[in-house]
Amino acid sequence: MTILIEPSRIVKLPYINSLREDQLIKSKVITQNHFYSYTIKANETVYPKTFALSSNVPIIDYIGIKCFSVWIIEPRRIFLDGDHVIAQTKNHRLYTGKSKLLTSHSLILRNNDDINCGVLDFADLHFIGRFARGIGMNRQ
Repeated sequence: MTILIEPSRIVKLPYINSLREDQLIKSKVITQNHFYSYTIKANETVYPKTFALSSNVPIIDYIGIKCFSVWIIEPRRIFLDGDHVIAQTKNHRLYTGKSKLLTSHSLILRNNDDINCGVLDFADLHFIGRFARGIGMNRQ
């Protein structure tokens, strides 16, 4: 058996540890007190404004990310079909799903079986980002 050691580094990401149903994700996550230590490999990139979000938030989850205790989120405006996205509407609801562009004004959210589950209009979105990674498993 061969053990390979890969170079890695730790970056500190802003950490949102509570997001009540009546709160919106801020467009710029700035916090002085709460950071999450995130380990990345040498060839990985952390995109600007990436943040960690605790999973103790109310969410409509089509892809099963609720089982992770921390979500790493990259704010994005452009997605590939099939990217795992997290979106918050202006009425404060959070959704996750696999992205599929429906029109230039709307996005379909699919589940892991590629079944359409919901349609979101871009005009109704407050925040949209890519679900980069889930960390830790919640015990049920």
